[in-house]
Amino acid sequence: MKMLKTFYRMKKVFMAGLVLVSSQAGVGFAAGATPLAQRMAETVADQPGHYAVYAARSGQAPDVCVNCDDLINAASTIKLFVLDAAYAAFAKGTLHPDDTLTVHNRFSSLVGKGHFALEQKEDSYDPLYAQAGKAVPVSELLRVMIQYSSNLATNLMIEKLGVLPIRSVVNAQGLNGIVFGRMIEDFDADAQGIHNRVSARGLGSFLQKLNNGQIVGKTQSQSMIGIMLGQKFNDIIPPGLPAGTPVAHKTGWVNGVRNDAAIVTLPDGRQYILVVLTSGLPDEQAGIKVLNTLSHQAYLYFLKKG
Repeated sequence: MKMLKTFYRMKKVFMAGLVLVSSQAGVGFAAGATPLAQRMAETVADQPGHYAVYAARSGQAPDVCVNCDDLINAASTIKLFVLDAAYAAFAKGTLHPDDTLTVHNRFSSLVGKGHFALEQKEDSYDPLYAQAGKAVPVSELLRVMIQYSSNLATNLMIEKLGVLPIRSVVNAQGLNGIVFGRMIEDFDADAQGIHNRVSARGLGSFLQKLNNGQIVGKTQSQSMIGIMLGQKFNDIIPPGLPAGTPVAHKTGWVNGVRNDAAIVTLPDGRQYILVVLTSGLPDEQAGIKVLNTLSHQAYLYFLKKG
């Protein structure tokens, strides 16, 4: 009888554990996960929409990988790889920061012979449209592409660099989990299944290499980080941090999507990488608050962790 009671007690404990693992399975919870991974998995478990998170100390394996291999709509985080390809062209001497491009808003679709124009009302940087017909330095286009998330600057740079060469740079750097498909708002290409997609691990790996001076070269990597430090859209990761915390990051958003990928510097100079991606958010502002919480959790964890 005593053995029978012991058996049922053990069975109850086992089933309770099974339920816990099953309830978190959809957000990547696993036995042996770090306290931060468990906390983040619990934070997003009952939230509407889909969340993916990568968090790691600079140069280290991730402490958190919540759905981190899921390919998700990149939104404007894809612009990091246009920046990457531009710096690769600088290094080869095929492009120079002082070169100029004439501003225009008519682009060739990647498919067929069609053309399209960007919707200015959907863009986040109006001043560039007012410069139509004028020559603007590549360095300025790259700055507003990252810091102001200018779609027009992005397409001008993609047109100059070429979609296939940008893909080649990504592939040559071994950046798995990054799918560079097309220009912004090339809806004909999108209709044929050509999308811009990223995974949290893919963006995290890019930022790891960038922070370690391995994207193009050390000087180029530091220059790209310098541009990212001037990011003007700071509603996702920065609100979870103490005021004044240095954050080199790139945000991205479309309907139902709010993304951010960052290198965060702690007060003692240590750094960590945090990538948060979402899709299917029915309430984007509520989703942003969840992402603010994830950012705060990561900061407290890495602040205490040696």
